[in-house]
Amino acid sequence: MKEKFYVDIAGITLGIVSEEGKDYVDYIAKTVNDRIMSMTGTQKNCSLVEAAIFCAMDFYSTCESDEKKLKNLEAQIALYQVNVNRLKRENEELQAKLRFNGR
Repeated sequence: MKEKFYVDIAGITLGIVSEEGKDYVDYIAKTVNDRIMSMTGTQKNCSLVEAAIFCAMDFYSTCESDEKKLKNLEAQIALYQVNVNRLKRENEELQAKLRFNGR
């Protein structure tokens, strides 16, 4: 069930609606806040907007990379499943031959 949580990121209070629990939403908000504050604190001419855009680009880039990895893993799993099914059929055929020859 979706719930509304309030979080503070970079001095801005946001209402977030999520099916995730409060702890998860707080964790994500803290992670984003820490990254933005780190960027604006170490780079004096980096505004909150610029830091937020950099964070969004970094998170999106990570998401895209993870999507590619996921698709690759799904393809590997599908290939493994084909091989497992083939091996099961071969095993059944060999067991049938053994039963036939054992008579």
